[in-house]
Amino acid sequence: MPKRLLLAIVSAVALLMPLTSAEAQRRWEDWKPDNRTDWDLLGSAQIGTRVERETIDVGRREGRFSSIGFTVTGGDARVEELKIYYGGGESDVLRVGEVFKAGSRSRPIDLPGRSTFIQRIEIAYRAFGPVKIDFYGEKRRAPEWSSLGCQRVGFLETKDVIRVGRREGAFRALKLQVNDGTLRLNRMKVVFDDRSSQVLDVRAAIPKGTETRPIDLDGRRRVIDRIELEYLPSLNLKKGPEVCILALEARGPGFGPGGGPGPGPGPGRR
Repeated sequence: MPKRLLLAIVSAVALLMPLTSAEAQRRWEDWKPDNRTDWDLLGSAQIGTRVERETIDVGRREGRFSSIGFTVTGGDARVEELKIYYGGGESDVLRVGEVFKAGSRSRPIDLPGRSTFIQRIEIAYRAFGPVKIDFYGEKRRAPEWSSLGCQRVGFLETKDVIRVGRREGAFRALKLQVNDGTLRLNRMKVVFDDRSSQVLDVRAAIPKGTETRPIDLDGRRRVIDRIELEYLPSLNLKKGPEVCILALEARGPGFGPGGGPGPGPGPGRR
């Protein structure tokens, strides 16, 4: 490998390391057992000095969680693995393989984006004395929708364009919110920054004060350039309805049943 190229790679790694370390430190500081806003106590295991497994029942009442963590008190323990059982019969095995000193806590451990609840946690461990391990879960936050823009539909108008642009970021789903009247929408065309597009044939009247179900966008991460709206003809001489476009960012958990994009563009509840 040429010396100049090797130096460039080393320099790039050196620049990235502080950022990675800072992000890890921020995540570590956010995970604190006394942070009652985001972290709930799921249960505890009192373990002795032998190699074995312990099961902590959590139950549906505890809700959904995006990550878990645990604290170790009373003595040292080597945690081999955790097995998370969900309400739908699914499970995940999380390999740990670390020794935790008394008074220490694990790093935050991300959970896959399951739509079911945690039923129980099974821990495989070896304790070096009487040890207590407390498990905490980080509450899964509801997805946040941001407004891309609104348009007032004028008399006899049949088309509108809402320009978004790269500055708004990448999105995974859209929905329409309608105010001040019934919106008669024929179709919606989403144009992405790579000039590709997705056409959604709606052909429906969306009542005042409602919003559509979330509409999935093609692909995992899409940067939107503009949204073109095509209305059905209307003879209403009153003030036209206002239509707003809401978008769900492509990052983070919460997609699927109970908080994510739905099957289509039909009207939903407010």
